Amino acid sequence: MNAETRRESLLNAPALMFMSAVVLIAFWVLFPRQPAFRDPANLSAKDALSVAYLRVLVQSDPHNVPLRLSFVQLLTEAGMTDEAVSAIGPLQRASESESALVYEIRLADLKLSLQRLYQHPGGEMEEAVRTHIAGLIPSLMRLARNDRELNQVVALAEQFGEPSVLAGTFERLITLRDESNEKKSRWLVSAANQRMAAAQPRLAARNLCQAFLLEPARDAKRQIAKSCLRAYLQAGIDREALKAAVQVQQTVDGDAELSLLAANIAEPLEDREHALAWLEESSRSSPDNLMLIERIMRLQVSMGRVSESVARAAQLRPALVPGSDRHRLIARIYDWNAQPDEALPLWLSFARQRADEEAETRAFALAQSKPDHAALLELLETVMLRRTLTGAEADAYVKAGLSVGQPSHVEAQLRNHAERFNNPPATVKALADVLVLKGEPQAALTLRQGQPDGENGQQRLALARLFEEAGNVQRSFDLLLWDYDAPDPSYAEEYWLFLAKVATRLGKDAYASKAYERILGFRPDDVEILEHLQRLAARHRDDKKSEQFARYGWDRLKRVEDLQRLMRFSWKREKWRELDQWLALADEMRSSRPDAMAQAPDYWYFRAMRKMAAGERDAARESLQEILRLRGPDPEVTETMIWLLLSDKQIDHLLLDSVVQPYRAQAASAAAVSPPLVEALAAAEQTLGRPVQAAAWYLRSLATRPTDFLWTLTLADNMEWAGCPAHANHARYAVLQMLASGQSTQKDVQYPKRLAELVAGLREAQPRRPTGDDEKLQQQMQSVRKHWSLSGELDNARFYALQRQRERLASPPWLRFGDAVKNGESELISAQLAMVSGYLQGPQDKPAPAELLPMSIEDVDRANQWLGGKAPPSSNSLDGELDICRQTLAKIRESQSKSIPGKEPGKL
Repeated sequence: MNAETRRESLLNAPALMFMSAVVLIAFWVLFPRQPAFRDPANLSAKDALSVAYLRVLVQSDPHNVPLRLSFVQLLTEAGMTDEAVSAIGPLQRASESESALVYEIRLADLKLSLQRLYQHPGGEMEEAVRTHIAGLIPSLMRLARNDRELNQVVALAEQFGEPSVLAGTFERLITLRDESNEKKSRWLVSAANQRMAAAQPRLAARNLCQAFLLEPARDAKRQIAKSCLRAYLQAGIDREALKAAVQVQQTVDGDAELSLLAANIAEPLEDREHALAWLEESSRSSPDNLMLIERIMRLQVSMGRVSESVARAAQLRPALVPGSDRHRLIARIYDWNAQPDEALPLWLSFARQRADEEAETRAFALAQSKPDHAALLELLETVMLRRTLTGAEADAYVKAGLSVGQPSHVEAQLRNHAERFNNPPATVKALADVLVLKGEPQAALTLRQGQPDGENGQQRLALARLFEEAGNVQRSFDLLLWDYDAPDPSYAEEYWLFLAKVATRLGKDAYASKAYERILGFRPDDVEILEHLQRLAARHRDDKKSEQFARYGWDRLKRVEDLQRLMRFSWKREKWRELDQWLALADEMRSSRPDAMAQAPDYWYFRAMRKMAAGERDAARESLQEILRLRGPDPEVTETMIWLLLSDKQIDHLLLDSVVQPYRAQAASAAAVSPPLVEALAAAEQTLGRPVQAAAWYLRSLATRPTDFLWTLTLADNMEWAGCPAHANHARYAVLQMLASGQSTQKDVQYPKRLAELVAGLREAQPRRPTGDDEKLQQQMQSVRKHWSLSGELDNARFYALQRQRERLASPPWLRFGDAVKNGESELISAQLAMVSGYLQGPQDKPAPAELLPMSIEDVDRANQWLGGKAPPSSNSLDGELDICRQTLAKIRESQSKSIPGKEPGKL
């Protein structure tokens, strides 16, 4: 096909129609039917034709709001701000009825204002523009109809560059839009960032707290929490910040940095419990963080939880810098936890590193308390190079130096120290002490006397000590008298203590007593001083002062020794009510502290006394047992215990045997035993069924009871039980002779006043309404006592004998003999004595006459029975019986010869 043919085919009708359609579409796209202001994007600011075109349109129709809006947008884009400002004026005054374009108008206004702000108009103009922008942004936020428009406003607001306005923008988004928590959290974080940029950290922290609550993602939540706490730390810590920290820590755990931030908030607010917990949580994640460990330790110390810091102190110790605050902290922790073995080296190294009062003081105290003489020596020789030693330090240096070193070394160091610091008194005194200990008291005296301040009171005291060490005690005492009236308070205690020592050595008790009284003012709880005063009072028999000191010791120190002294004073004055009051106090103390009176014999003594006086038999027995436990076999207490046991209705033979046991070895020896105890031991052994042992005590008792017919009859019964019936009858015959001659003792033997006398009252305390056998026994005893003129109170021995002889003396034959003696019927008495004498001298195995007085124990039993029968024959030969019986009978006859003039011993 040729060219002409192809051209004709292209110009046919269908082809022309297609081409026309294409041209129309092109014109529709390039020149739309809608006006230009409907899509300003079709206009170009670089196209002057577009600007001129719109300017003409606006001038032709000035009230056309859409057209004017397009014109303003185009002018703003072209940078023609002045014309745009004048063009937008009518739009700013447009009615809100144009609701469809209000957002576009305000947005155009915002863009124009931002354009003007970028041109830096300066002065009041710039401030006015900024104010206008700040008002436009919230308005646009409200007018935005969708996310696109809202994001557009946010983007423009970020260009504005005012952080507080931007923050407000993001904060309003939360209330304006119903979005997810994640998006709200991001907006709040953005608001917080702007608040921080605007120097408003507290508002930023609050936004972050809200974002923390809304944020669902765990990692983002943790980062927001950290930012929140950092913002609070920057804003200033208060209770709001602490509340946020607690809230954060309850939700997020296991983050060391977050826990540390929370602790930084809690610690300044004195919430130490939370701070410590959070620091420890942070430390678990960073176990090698020494700064954190130290901080935890300091917090624990401030909370008083010192014991919990020891383990961490061991962690810090390897990283110790000598003389640092950390060094001091570790030393304190070991010190306060009572670990001197750890604390002493730390304080000592601190003191060596630098001069520090606390380190020197604590190292000194710990080294003294252990004691560690090597550490003391090292410490004080370090201190001596820096300053003068105190008196206590100088004394301690001498003691430590002599313990681990040579006296010559200590002397040399003290001389160098004295020379360096111009002879300080404490050093000179210590040097003198060393010389005294070296055996050079004269050199020490020369050293002290050469001091220019020798007239000082403290120096005189030191000099007096040297004189005392040198043996010149009188010279020492004379020096001390210089300050006797008013020693200086700084050394008064030391002065009075030394004066008391010197005065005691010289026997000047008045000075010693005053000195000890003054010392008591300095040492009110010193028991040793109180005992010194008691000894001085006892030496001078000054009961008034002794009682005064005893009251002081009891009232202030609650000393049992002083309470016992008060009891003794009350007893001496026979102030029984007062004694009972002291005993009540002692009982009260014993009830609260059972061991308080375990070693108080005087308490038990007076308690036994008062319990016996009150008729409390069991309590008295307990007290006597305690005294025997403390004092051993005390004679007075043993006697009392025996008579108390013998007065019981049911005698405790085991206890009685244990009481008598310590004295059994003395029965046949010449050992001195008090006469009343001899009588008690005789009665006890007889009661225990040991007549031979009792016979030895009965023999010794005749020295004080030679003519006591009751006692001799009881002795005779014991001889009969010991296997000496003939000697027993001869002894009874001697009693009959004493009764017949009127030489029988009817009164108690007079012994010194003692505890056993109280047993009589306890023994004779009878029940108010005796019945049965008890009543019959009482009546019989009263009858016997009346018939035999045994009136009044009997001592323990006579009462015991009366109980033993009650049946004998109540038998009719003995009653008749007693009546004959009382009535002076000499013929009857002589006949009975002759009958007894004939019976005793008669042939062996001869029955006793029926009219004869019942002699043996069996005879008495038979005489007191109806139809008792005839007495069996008995042997009256003295041969073959015990030697102790022979000695006893000889003693009775010897006593009888002395009491009956003209009576020869041994004759019947």
